Amino acid sequence: MEEHQERRRNVGEKEGGQPSRNSGQTGLEPEEHMIDSVEISPRVKNWIKSLKNAEESTQSQSSWPRIPKVPQLLRGTHDFERLYEPRVISIGPYHHGKPHLQPVETIKLQYAQKFLADSDQDIEALYTKIGSNIEALRKCYDKIPTDDEKLAWMMLLDGCFLLQFIRSRKDGSTVDLSNVLRIHQINFVERDLFLLENQLPFGVLQLIFEGAKFNDGSTMEQMIKNFVTRIASLQPSSEKPLDERSHLLDLLRSAILGKSAPKQERQPDKKGKSSSSSGGDGRFCCPWKKGKQRGIRQPFRNIKELKASGIHLRQSRTSFLTDISFNSYFFRGYLNLPPIIVDDSTKSRFLNIVAYEMCPDAPDDYTVTSYLCFLHGLIHHADDVKELRSRHILINHLGSDEDVARLFNEIANDVVDTGVYGDVKARIQKDYDKRVNTCIAAINGLALLLRLYN
Repeated sequence: MEEHQERRRNVGEKEGGQPSRNSGQTGLEPEEHMIDSVEISPRVKNWIKSLKNAEESTQSQSSWPRIPKVPQLLRGTHDFERLYEPRVISIGPYHHGKPHLQPVETIKLQYAQKFLADSDQDIEALYTKIGSNIEALRKCYDKIPTDDEKLAWMMLLDGCFLLQFIRSRKDGSTVDLSNVLRIHQINFVERDLFLLENQLPFGVLQLIFEGAKFNDGSTMEQMIKNFVTRIASLQPSSEKPLDERSHLLDLLRSAILGKSAPKQERQPDKKGKSSSSSGGDGRFCCPWKKGKQRGIRQPFRNIKELKASGIHLRQSRTSFLTDISFNSYFFRGYLNLPPIIVDDSTKSRFLNIVAYEMCPDAPDDYTVTSYLCFLHGLIHHADDVKELRSRHILINHLGSDEDVARLFNEIANDVVDTGVYGDVKARIQKDYDKRVNTCIAAINGLALLLRLYN
C-alpha cells in the first residue's frame, strides 16, 4: 500500500526529478498522467500516433475536394494505363513530369500566356494568391513529393491552361489557338481532362478566374458547364451552381445523371394499365443516398429475348441515365432507355466515373456503376446493339455492333452491380415471366385442341 502511494506521488514528476505543472495539485492526478505511468511499447506508441494523425487529418480537411487515385482494386485492370492514365497532358501532380507528357508542357505555357493576356491579369499576383492556399491544395491530393513553390506554379500553369482550353473549345471549335494543338491532340486532351487522377479542384480555377476581365463577359461557371454538357452530348443547363468541392469528372457525372425523377401518383394510361417504377410518368426515381438494393438477383434477359416475349424498346424523354422506366400493357411492355453515344472515349470515361464512385470522398450512390451493369444485362450480342440502334437509343461512333457489344462486356468485367436499378429489373423480369407463361399456356392449349380435333 505504501509503495502504491509513493508511486502515485511520483506520477506528477517528470524524468530527472523535475516537477510537472500538476505536481503541486492535491488529490488524484489527471487521467492522462495515470496513463503515462503504464509502460507502452514503441509499436503501440506508433499505432496511437497514427490514430491521432488520422484524426487530425480528418478534422483539418480542406474545403476543396479530395482528388483520389484510382482504387487499388482497379489498378490490376487489363489496359490500366490506357484507361486511367493520361496520354497527352497531365493536370495536377499525380502524372506530372512523366516523359511522354513533356511535349505538351510547352503548349501549356502558350495557353497560359493567352489566358493571362485575354483576362488582363498579373501572373505574379495569381502565383501569390495560389501560394497562400498551398496547404489547402496539398490536402486535396495524396502524398505530393513536390515543394510548395513548384506545386503553386504547377497549379497556376495547369489552371490557366485548363480555363483557356475550355474557352477555346467554345461551340466545339478552337478559337485563336488552332495552330497550337492539332485536332487529334485536342481530342486526346479532352479525353485526358476527364480522368480521375487528372483533376483540379474548382476552388483553384475560381482563384485564377475571379479577377479576369474578358471583353465578351464570359463567366467561368457557364463556360465550364457548356464544355461539360457538350462532352456529355446534353443540352446546356444552369440549374445547379458549381461547387468548390467539385472537379470536371464530378461535374460530368452530375450532368449525365441529371435530376432524379419526381415521385407522382400512378395514373392509369388511356391505352391500358400502366406499371412503371416511379409513377404515371414512367420514369425511374433513383434511390439517392439509400445504399444498395438488396435481395434482387434476377436472371435478367437480353434485348433479343425481351423482344421475342413482347417487351419492346423506346427512347426516354431525356438523355439522363436516371430516366429509365418500364411500362406494361396488356399486349406489350415498353422499356424506356435514354439515348447514349458510344465512341473511343466511352469506356475510359465510364470506368473513371466508376473508379470515382468507389472512392470514400465521392457521392455515396453508385448510379453510373449500376447503369453499366444494367446495359450489360441487356447487351449480350451484336443483335442487341442493332436493336438499340434501330430505336435511336444507341448512336454507334465506335465501329461495328460487335465492337460495342464487346465494349460493354469488357466494362462489366471491372464493375459490381450495386442494385440501384433493381426495381426496374424486377418489374421487367416479372412481366417477362408472365408473358412467357401466357405464351406457353397458349401453345399447350393449341396443342390440346389439335389433339382433340384429330
